[in-house]
Amino acid sequence: MSDRLRLAFIGCGGIAGFHAKSLTGELGAEVVALCDPNREAVARLKAAAPHLGGAKEYSDYIEMLDRENLDGVLVLTPHAYHTGQILEALKRGLHVLVEKPMVISVEEAREVVKAAEESGRVVAVGYQRRTDGLFRYIKQMASPRGLGRPVYIEHQLSQDWTRLSRGTWRADPRLAGGGFLMDSGSHIVDMVLWIMGGLPRAVYAALSSKEGWGAELVAAITAWFDGCVASISLMGDAPLWSERLRIYCPGGLLSYLDELGSRNVWVMDSEAQSVRRPMGEVPPSSSPLTNFVRAIRGLEKPAASAEDGLKVAAFKEACYRSAASGAPVKLLS
Repeated sequence: MSDRLRLAFIGCGGIAGFHAKSLTGELGAEVVALCDPNREAVARLKAAAPHLGGAKEYSDYIEMLDRENLDGVLVLTPHAYHTGQILEALKRGLHVLVEKPMVISVEEAREVVKAAEESGRVVAVGYQRRTDGLFRYIKQMASPRGLGRPVYIEHQLSQDWTRLSRGTWRADPRLAGGGFLMDSGSHIVDMVLWIMGGLPRAVYAALSSKEGWGAELVAAITAWFDGCVASISLMGDAPLWSERLRIYCPGGLLSYLDELGSRNVWVMDSEAQSVRRPMGEVPPSSSPLTNFVRAIRGLEKPAASAEDGLKVAAFKEACYRSAASGAPVKLLS
C-alpha cells in the first residue's frame, strides 16, 4: 500500500457526490477510477466534483478491479448488487466501504462477514450518524458513563421518500430489496442497535404501503431489549423531512430533533428541574470516508463494521417476518 491510498467508486449516482466532498487533500487518498454503466452519471459526478476529473472511467466494475492498482473501493450501487461487488473486491485484497444497507439478507450478510474475516481487509458500512458529532454525543450520554443505560427509546423518521424515489431503482423491490424500511429506515435501525450495543430479544412490526408501490412505506416497530423497549416509527410518504429521537435513561432524557433545517439536542435531568443543550461537549464530526481511510491505516476502527451490517440485516429480516405473520419474532433466546 502506497502512502497515498488509491480508491475507486463502483456507482456514480447521487450518493457518490456526498462521499466525494469528503475527499480533501489532507485525507491522503485519491479516487483514481470511476465505474458506472451510465456514462451520464459519471459526467455529472465529475462536473459536481472537479477534483475527480482525472479519474479513469469504466462501465464494467470487474474490468476496473482487474486493471487498476487499487487499495480500496466504495460500493455505491443499488442494494441488490452490493454482495457480489463486495466479494469481488475482497477477493482482490481490497478494502471496502459500502453504502447502507450493506446487503439485503442475513444469508448475504454472513457471506460478507466471513469473506471480510478471511481477507483481513476493512469492510465498513456508510452509516454517517456514527461519525456525526451530535449522534456520537447521544451515544456517549445514553450509557453508564452518562445518564445510564436506556430504559425506553423512541426513534422516528419521516421523509418525502416516495417523490424522491419514484422512477428510480429505489422504487423497484427487486433492486432495493424492500421499501422505506430497507432504505432510509436502515439508518434508524442501526442507530438503535448502536445505542443498545446489539440485537434485541424480539421484534414486532406492522408495515403498510399504498396503491402503486410494491414495498413498505410505513413501519411501526417495537423491539424488546433486556431492560429497555424501543419504538421505531418510519413514514416514507411524508411532506417533509423530520427525525426525532428521545432516549429515556435513569439519569434523565436525551432529545434530538432534526426538522425544517434545524438540528438540536437537549438534555433534561431525571427530576425535570433543568434542561440544557450540550456546550463544548459534542465531539467533532467526521465522515464515513474519512473513517474508512483511517481504518485502513490502522488509526481507528470502522465506525460501522460488517458485523454491524449483519445485525441490521437480522433486525430487518425479523421485521419483515413479523409483519407477514402478525406475531413477534425472536432474535435472541
